[in-house]
Amino acid sequence: MSKEIGPAFDIERGIIDLGGRRVVLHCNHYNVFLQRTIEDGLKARAPRLLAAAGMETARNLLGGLEVKAPSASPRESLERAVRIFAEHGFGAIDISRMNDQGGTATIARSHYAIGWRSRWGIRQTPGCYFPAGYLAGAVAIASNLAPERVVATETACYAAGAEQCTFVVEVW
Repeated sequence: MSKEIGPAFDIERGIIDLGGRRVVLHCNHYNVFLQRTIEDGLKARAPRLLAAAGMETARNLLGGLEVKAPSASPRESLERAVRIFAEHGFGAIDISRMNDQGGTATIARSHYAIGWRSRWGIRQTPGCYFPAGYLAGAVAIASNLAPERVVATETACYAAGAEQCTFVVEVW
């Protein structure tokens, strides 16, 4: 089992550090307004950019933690990734049907989906791009793979009217 590293708070400078990486926290209102602005501006290119942001967040944060306190196994690395995701308020990811080579994950109530639905109602398409990218990044770190080898696709989304958000993660 890996040694757990918790966040370090520098009150004087207003900085939160986790595994050598700075962390910034935003509420769902900020995040969904930012996402909507990106979607409105970039149209069809927005999903790729938003998923890439999730991927890079996972790779940067989790990669730093793996250097400072390596996980004992790929599964432990994935479990740490979903624990951190939940601790930061993004939602509880169920990875019981997933391993370091992919599979299916679900989020009963995603931070992004709830934020979207509470502000604008049901959307036409799945919209949890950041969580999809984060899942792909978590698998890339757990499996020690290049990021382009992992893809996560949201197949159902609470924001689009589904009961929960469902993601299929594939390793190429």
